[in-house]
Amino acid sequence: MALPAELMPVQPQHRFDEGMLSAYLQANLADFRPPLTVNQFKGGQASPTFLLHSPGQNHVLRKRAVAKKGSTLVESIDRDYALISALHAAGLPMGQPKLVCLDEAVIGTPFYLLDYVQGRHFRDPNLPGMDAKQRHAIYEAMARAMAQVHELDPLALGLPANGTGSDYLSRQVAALVQQYNANRTEDIGAMTRLLDWLPANVPQDGMTSLMHGNFRIDNLVFHPSEPRVVALLDWDVAAVGHPLADLAINCMPYRVTIPGMGSLQGIDFIDTGIPGEHDYVASYCTARGLEGIAHWNFFLAFALFRVAVMAQGIYKRGSERAPATPTVKAYAAVVRSVANQAWNLVDGGDD
Repeated sequence: MALPAELMPVQPQHRFDEGMLSAYLQANLADFRPPLTVNQFKGGQASPTFLLHSPGQNHVLRKRAVAKKGSTLVESIDRDYALISALHAAGLPMGQPKLVCLDEAVIGTPFYLLDYVQGRHFRDPNLPGMDAKQRHAIYEAMARAMAQVHELDPLALGLPANGTGSDYLSRQVAALVQQYNANRTEDIGAMTRLLDWLPANVPQDGMTSLMHGNFRIDNLVFHPSEPRVVALLDWDVAAVGHPLADLAINCMPYRVTIPGMGSLQGIDFIDTGIPGEHDYVASYCTARGLEGIAHWNFFLAFALFRVAVMAQGIYKRGSERAPATPTVKAYAAVVRSVANQAWNLVDGGDD
């Protein structure tokens, strides 16, 4: 039987003893009954994710291939599970946490288990196959879901997220500057100026919230038939940070085209029903009761700079192999075009 589009057989580098896992679940998970079938979700190489099917039950298993900086794999998984549990208890749409296993003897690494949430998973932000009304409703639902995340009080909930919030932007900019300089392969005037401008122009507005950090439409699960988010996925880089940085990162499909990922550049927003960036941001502001956004160009420049730094890292690593693939070469063009766009937002002038 063919697997659904989001699933694939477990990849060789991520295989584990499924018999050991089945025995562990029989002993530790109420109502679990063998036989157990395991498939892997596509993507997520740093945190591979698997669908576990057993009679009458579907669960998601998540483990880590790489620990968070400064943590062991056990500490990373334990922290991830504590965060997911706190978010579920706070009422965010999440699969119900079922158990965490820190014993590496079971499958070779620590892992945690959630209930699988059935729904629609969109990888292309253009939402092909939908009509204009449906697309508009999906984007409205995404804006509301992000606002719901940002309305949570991390301190009151005791969320074990990274960061202290108030200095999030300064720390992120400093880290990105260091990362770019370590991977620099050529001089790009716009990028050089951004390296100086961003640290000197961080807004001091005092806004803090829980940040998802990678709030993209493909990290959301929507109700099977309604325009409603039923699960928020991929909390690996969640932090106590700045909500508008999260929003700007979410808006990147409006601004950039990255190899292998969807883009909203050049589409007809009226014909497709997808809200333009201004209208989408307005929906988010309405959901949060905000009258507007100060320093929006800074947040967009920050998010674009983040994309450029990541693309530069991919290009540097890929170009060290011989020969570099066309996709790797395309990332060099992404760095230059995105850097120019970011600099145009704050000053102007292409390089």
